[in-house]
Amino acid sequence: MSESAYLVTARKYRPLLFKDLVAQEHVTETLKNAIRLDRLAHAYLFTGPRGVGKTTAARIVAKAINCTTSLEDREDRSEPCRECVSCQSFEQGRNMNIIEIDAASNNRVEDIRDLRETVRVPPQNNRMKVYIVDEVHMLTTAAFNALLKTLEEPPPHVMFIFATTEPHKVLPTIQSRCQRFDFRRIAIHETIERLRLVSASESISTDEESLMLIARKGDGALRDALSVFDQAVSLCGTTITHAELVRALGVVDADLYFQVTDAVTARNASGMLNIVEKVVRSGYDLQEFVDGLAEHLRNFLVAVTVSDPRLIEATDADRKRITEHSSRFSESSLMSLVQIVGLLASGLRTARQPRLTLEMGLLRMAALPDSVDVRSALEKLDRLEKMAAKGEIRLVTENRTVADAAPIASIPVPAAPKPAPSPAPVATPTPEASPTPEATPTPQETPTESAPSAPASEPAKPVESLPLSPSLGDPVREHPAPPTSPSSIPPSGPTQTPPQDDGMSLFGGAPAIRKNRPRPDENSGLHDEQNVMVLEEESDATDAQAEQDSAGLSSLKTAWLEIVTDVMSSEKQLGSFLRHASILSREGKTLLLSVPDEFHAKALRNERAKLAHKLSDATGIHIERIGFRVEESKTTTEDAHEDEVNAREMLDKMSEDNPAVLALVERFGGEIVW
Repeated sequence: MSESAYLVTARKYRPLLFKDLVAQEHVTETLKNAIRLDRLAHAYLFTGPRGVGKTTAARIVAKAINCTTSLEDREDRSEPCRECVSCQSFEQGRNMNIIEIDAASNNRVEDIRDLRETVRVPPQNNRMKVYIVDEVHMLTTAAFNALLKTLEEPPPHVMFIFATTEPHKVLPTIQSRCQRFDFRRIAIHETIERLRLVSASESISTDEESLMLIARKGDGALRDALSVFDQAVSLCGTTITHAELVRALGVVDADLYFQVTDAVTARNASGMLNIVEKVVRSGYDLQEFVDGLAEHLRNFLVAVTVSDPRLIEATDADRKRITEHSSRFSESSLMSLVQIVGLLASGLRTARQPRLTLEMGLLRMAALPDSVDVRSALEKLDRLEKMAAKGEIRLVTENRTVADAAPIASIPVPAAPKPAPSPAPVATPTPEASPTPEATPTPQETPTESAPSAPASEPAKPVESLPLSPSLGDPVREHPAPPTSPSSIPPSGPTQTPPQDDGMSLFGGAPAIRKNRPRPDENSGLHDEQNVMVLEEESDATDAQAEQDSAGLSSLKTAWLEIVTDVMSSEKQLGSFLRHASILSREGKTLLLSVPDEFHAKALRNERAKLAHKLSDATGIHIERIGFRVEESKTTTEDAHEDEVNAREMLDKMSEDNPAVLALVERFGGEIVW
């Protein structure tokens, strides 16, 4: 066993010069210029994440200030020489003029008072006395306030350097008295370069995948990465391999993340559950798995969005694999997946059943539908519009019929002509598509059986193909064919023009007559379902149906009178409102009531469900909705007088039963208002 004590890599390879600091050039250059120009401040505040070199930079600054070698003889006219007595004494821990204080354990007011007493003593054999206060945010508010005066006007031979990872906890009055330097996180490729130098110095063989894994475990902190490197050397010896390192450190294998994305593209829910089983059985931390999955999807998103693969934090082999797999995803889909993983990560921290939470999150990813790329859809629409404007394509409006109605699709029936149809280009059918009705003969032309349709300049016979109604399912009613002689064709009105039959139908026959879209308040047989026009049969009410509707309305009116009488016996106010309402009509399951004014309609609106239920029970006619129409009141004078008498009687009875009501009526002049 060696007599020398083992020193961890983070301490053994701690930077001793400004040039050795990794990824903090913006700080080191400023400090070196201050040393060259002799423009050093009396207080500095170094902030940043853990393990990025804050305390190390403070030590280098303190050593460079007290270095006895002239600036002209130093490297870069600012670096400490490391050869003079001051530099060697500091590196050996014997320099009494550079004092390091841990604010986490010396955070009381008494500690700051002792500091103020030692500040007065000048340095011995050095230029300045430097106080390095680490984790300064741990000082109490009273300790900060006790340090304010000394920090604002310290002796000329004193310098303060504060280091903290949480600058927001430092009082603004302290920050305003310091020059602040923000240290940044160390990039993965910079960490890998440092690890490669350390491996070469220690004669340790490592592969690129292992260095990438160690750097990613460091998470931007070089000290953490060097600690993981020490652990890897202890586990694997002088030869570090990626497969062994993954098993030793318990890191989630990247192949598992690719299995997740494969299950997403295949919509494989069972595969997601098997992945969770592997994660649990292998002993991986679920939170670490989710964080790694988020980083994996981030690399996919970068590969899809940015053309530069160097932004993907992975090895060259993994970059190529990520680029290939990411081509199966759209940018919007990946953004949705990242959002799901983000919610999963936040919910997993407080979940009482972490495995169930993870399973549900992965199942949501597997069930994520294909997202529509809006930009590509808009580009396609723009191209179609340009092609239509140039005449390269023709837009066709199709009248689609139900397939079951094919045997009766050729029955000609009269139909109302539509007013002034605008010409629309349609596709030209093949002559063999299907037989078509003969065109109306004209004096100039004799119809033939081989002609598919009438010429475009001649008005065609109105023909309408009536399929089964998709909403009602009623059979098509056959109509007699109109006479083919020109004299039997009904003349058109002054505002109507017979439709033009250009002989271009999707099925080879004459197209159905198109009707204008009805307004919401019109009763029309035209329905719009999925942008396809369907002509519904116009129902001709028979005498039997009319008699049935009349009988149903009569029974409803009779039941209404009974309900009004019944309600009057228990609720006089509501019954009075009902007496002023009457049944006007019924349309299907909707009943229309007539009321004298909006006040009555508002009063009865909350009772619609109860009234509909009572009417349905009394008549056997199913009523679902009740509407109101305000009309002039038809109440007779006798009815009004009777209502007034009933109201007067009720008021008199209330006055007799309750003297307070009588007193209110007499004092304030109460009158009946209904």
